Amino acid sequence: MINKVGLTSIFLLFSLSNHLQGQVSITLKLNMESLVEQGLFKPQNGEKICVRGSFNNWNGNAYELKSLSDDEIFSETFKIEAKIGDTIEYKFIIVWADEKIYWENKPNPDNKENGNRQLIIASKDIVLPTDTFSYDEFIAFPVVFSKKKLQEDYIQFRNVLEDNHPALYDYSSKATLDSLFERQFVLIQDELAFNDYYKLLSSLLSKIGCGHTKLWIPGKYWDVTPEKLFPFKLYLSKNSVLISGSYSNVNDIPIGSEVVSINGQIIWEIIDSLVSIESADGHNMAFKFKTVEKNFSKKYALYFGFPERFEITFVAPGEVKKRHTVLSPVSVDTINKFNTKENELSLKELPEYNTAILTINTFSYYSEVDMFQSFIDSTFQLIKDKKVSNLIMDLRGNDGGDPFCSSYLFSYLEPKSLPYFAEPYGKYTPLADPIPLAENHFTGKLYTLIDGRCFSTTGHFTSLLKYHKIGKFVGSETGATYTCTGNVMYPILKNTKLFVGTARVNRYSTAVSNMDRTRGVLPDYEVLKSQQDIIENKDAVFEYAISLIKE
Repeated sequence: MINKVGLTSIFLLFSLSNHLQGQVSITLKLNMESLVEQGLFKPQNGEKICVRGSFNNWNGNAYELKSLSDDEIFSETFKIEAKIGDTIEYKFIIVWADEKIYWENKPNPDNKENGNRQLIIASKDIVLPTDTFSYDEFIAFPVVFSKKKLQEDYIQFRNVLEDNHPALYDYSSKATLDSLFERQFVLIQDELAFNDYYKLLSSLLSKIGCGHTKLWIPGKYWDVTPEKLFPFKLYLSKNSVLISGSYSNVNDIPIGSEVVSINGQIIWEIIDSLVSIESADGHNMAFKFKTVEKNFSKKYALYFGFPERFEITFVAPGEVKKRHTVLSPVSVDTINKFNTKENELSLKELPEYNTAILTINTFSYYSEVDMFQSFIDSTFQLIKDKKVSNLIMDLRGNDGGDPFCSSYLFSYLEPKSLPYFAEPYGKYTPLADPIPLAENHFTGKLYTLIDGRCFSTTGHFTSLLKYHKIGKFVGSETGATYTCTGNVMYPILKNTKLFVGTARVNRYSTAVSNMDRTRGVLPDYEVLKSQQDIIENKDAVFEYAISLIKE
């Protein structure tokens, strides 16, 4: 039985608990006059202002501010779960008519980590003064920056490279690059659109001869660009540009067709323009062409813009006469969905040819080295147990990764204990010593499949196989060779938000000699896709390796 004192205590505890952990009422007001006047915010089109924060896990549009009749001041009172003394963080967002979101641009610069607004809960009812929406150039397309901001970024861009890059003058002299730096800076005479500034910087980076040194586009740029990207995948052969796939359900152009022109411009003029601003180790053309091929739709947009439609001239398979068609563009989300790379680390068997197929499309297992090594151990244990004589190792599209992974694989393929790197390199110092030969090392016939997208660590690995004559290479020239930079950092330019990928340690070179640092590893059997291969979706490189085994 509870007495009166006990009831009083319970009531006081309940009241205190409710006071400390109950709901807080917050009234927010936002002046949107500037954005409305510039046509950057159009509530009449269904665009909304909402607030997201730590109180709703930064998700959803439930906390919406309503117009106070004039479409300039927006306000609302919200109930949130908080207690006295709590600090909440929040930002305002614009929800466009197509449901895309634009977040405020660091409204609180003092909050260095992410610029969120901060509020200390001092009472149960809070009415905040009218504020303004914080935004930057990425709120609408076209994205344009002032001359002053571009020059500020350019000075930062040059300092990043000159202060950090360890091999800035390996392929172009200091005098040449200094001249280029000065010349490009002078070209900033007025405001520029984002993509024009991207081309200006990229054309300079392409002269450095370092595949790791390139620009990365901030995601917020693609958030505001028109959904107008080229709707087809391309394959660049030596003499023609072929349609290899589609990003849409429209099949007005047959697979395998040769592209003649896009929007009145000859296709090879387009390709040459895109290649001219690509970075590659030693100006490796195989890597440049494969990079353009893989990302053609986005690169076309960055260089030539976002057309309302694509007028394409082409020659269909088996025909001579040119055809013309007009196609609608596709969205960046569609492109991303198709081009998302999934890591593959697999072993398959072809018992009829006494062959195993080892596919490794990346060595980027930095935090999973043990897992990678266990997989390699089990792979070669199986090969030994089943007495497999032939191994096809598919490295196509492998853009590199951790040398501790590639060197471990090398221990199973080397004929004797051999060094991996030419000299000690920081944490990879042990790899300058001879790599112990693996117990179940492979002694059969090796066929390594390569292409122009083999980059960085994969260039190191294949250079050792080539130098020591370990197996045969099938495919096309790799996009990297025995030496490259690494340990890349990605500082962000203050205004344009471009990421400047730049190396910051010396070159990593494998323990080889007399190899050309301007060329990738060349195949023993060059195999390129034919038009018919594309039409039939045949893997010509793999089939050629099988034909070598059958012989």
